[in-house]
Amino acid sequence: MRILVISKLLPSAGGVSGAQIVFNRIKCLLELGHIIDVLCFIPAQSHDGPALEHLRGLVRRLEVLPEPKRLNPLRCGVFNVFSRVPYPFCLATSWAMSRKVSELVRQERYHVAVAEFSEMGQYLYGNLSLIAVRRVVSCHECRTASWARAMRVHMWRYGGVGKRLNFRRLRRYEFDMYRNMDHVLALTSQERHELLKYAPNLRVSVASPGVNLPPPIKPARPPGRCLLFVGCYANEANRDAVNWFARAIWPALKERYPDLVFYVVGYGVTPDIRELGRRDPGIIVTGAVEDLRPYLAKARVFICPFRMGGGFHVKNLEAMAAGVPVVSTSIGAAGIPSWDGESILLADSPRQFFRCVSLLLDDPGVCQALAERARPLVQRFFTSAHEQQVLSKVLNDIMREER
Repeated sequence: MRILVISKLLPSAGGVSGAQIVFNRIKCLLELGHIIDVLCFIPAQSHDGPALEHLRGLVRRLEVLPEPKRLNPLRCGVFNVFSRVPYPFCLATSWAMSRKVSELVRQERYHVAVAEFSEMGQYLYGNLSLIAVRRVVSCHECRTASWARAMRVHMWRYGGVGKRLNFRRLRRYEFDMYRNMDHVLALTSQERHELLKYAPNLRVSVASPGVNLPPPIKPARPPGRCLLFVGCYANEANRDAVNWFARAIWPALKERYPDLVFYVVGYGVTPDIRELGRRDPGIIVTGAVEDLRPYLAKARVFICPFRMGGGFHVKNLEAMAAGVPVVSTSIGAAGIPSWDGESILLADSPRQFFRCVSLLLDDPGVCQALAERARPLVQRFFTSAHEQQVLSKVLNDIMREER
C-alpha cells in the first residue's frame, strides 16, 4: 500500500518519546512492504540534520514544514473562540500543512493516510481531497482525558478554570474527529479504555510501541546519588511532573541525602523549570542532550512522577532496558505490564514516592533485582513483531471495508 504518515514531530530514533514511537512505526510499515511518504513539522531553527537524512534514506518521500508559531495567551484565546479547531488542537493548525496534505494526496493517490498524534487528525477530518483515502489517527494521548485529569489537579485555580470553560468544546471536536476516521490507534489498553468511555462505538485498536533495545548500560557508580527525569517541557504534563516532584518530594529527599543530585534532561526548557535549577544547586537542568546514555549511566533511579497527561512513556522502557530502576506514578507507567515491585515501583502520593526512591538509594540489592527483571520484560512485550501484527490487521481490515 501507499501510505502517507503525517506527524507533529520529526520521526527520529534518538528523539523524544513520541518521535521514537513514530520512527519505529514507520520502520514496521516498511518491513511489512508498504511504500511510505512522510510529512511533518520541524522547528524553525532545527538541528535535526542527521535525523532528517536518516529518515530520508528510509522512506520514498519526505516533506517538512516549519512548525506553527507559538501564540501568546491573548492571541491563543482569540483564536480559540473564533476557530472551529479548539485549544490545544489549534496549536498545530497550519494552512501550509493543510495545503500540502491535499497536494500530496492528489499527486500520489495514497491508499491510507495516518495522522500521528491526535492534533494532526485535523488534517484528515473533513478534508474533501481524502474522500477515496482510508484515514487512521494514532492517538498518542487523548486530549479530553488529559484535560479531565488536569482539571482534577488544578481544581478551580487559574489553569483549571480555563480548562473547564473549554472542556465540552474540546471533547465534542476530538471525538467527532475520531468517529469520522476509519480507525483509531491507541498506545495502551488504558488509553483505549479512556477513548471508549467517551465514545463506546469507536473503532480503536491498541498498537503498543515497538522499541529497539540498546545494549545494557553498566552504570558507573558515581560518588554521589543521582536521580533522572527526561521530557519535552513544552508539554504541560512534563512540566507538572517536574514541578510537583521538586515541590512535594525533593525537599525531604534532599534533607535525607545531602549529596543527592537531580538531573532534569530534555528540550523545550521553560522559565519555571530553569528557575528550579537556579534556586537549588542540587537540581541540574541540562536542556536537550545529544546522547542520553551518560545520564542513564550516572542515574541510581529514574523517576516518572506524572499526575496528568496520558499515552505511553518510552522513557521508562529506555531506563528499564539500561538497567536503571524506575519509580513512577500509575499514570506514568500506563501500558507497562508489570505488577508493582516486580520490575518497576509505583507511587501515587508524595510519601509513597519518597519511600520508593529512598529504598532504591539505600538498597543496591533491590536495584539489582528490579534491573534484572525489567530488561526481559521490555524484550518480551515491546518488540516490533507485535506492533507489525496489529498494524497489518488494521490496514487489511480497513481496506476490506465498504464505505
